[in-house]
Amino acid sequence: MLKAIATVMLLVATGIGQSSSSGFFVVRHVKKSDFSLTSAQMREAEKLYLSTCSVVQRDFPGSGELRPRFTVLIGTDRDEVHGLTEIRLRQWNPGLFAQGVVILAFDQVLTSDVIRQMAKRGMQYANAVVDVRDLQETH
Repeated sequence: MLKAIATVMLLVATGIGQSSSSGFFVVRHVKKSDFSLTSAQMREAEKLYLSTCSVVQRDFPGSGELRPRFTVLIGTDRDEVHGLTEIRLRQWNPGLFAQGVVILAFDQVLTSDVIRQMAKRGMQYANAVVDVRDLQETH
């Protein structure tokens, strides 16, 4: 009985992974159940997360506080953002982690209303530009 409880606790612990202090992301390793980032790497990840979210927020004023929630899977076959819930890394890489955070934070900014506004501006800009050759042909 004690062995069964210990096994269940181990499975729960490995399934949960290593949470950031803010709780916005969880780090897990897909192949090693006992894996965790070092405390220095975890602090680096948390610092990168907050800094990168702030950069996206500054570039898109009025977007409110950006704090995407996701899982970081380490030990995957490819480095990629999968869906809008996972950053997959072959190994811990701060630069690729930050790029993934940009993508996930940008997704929070890119609401359907923002998409419509940007598309409308793109159409307006396209119609506002006149080719000089077109002007010459009419005169």
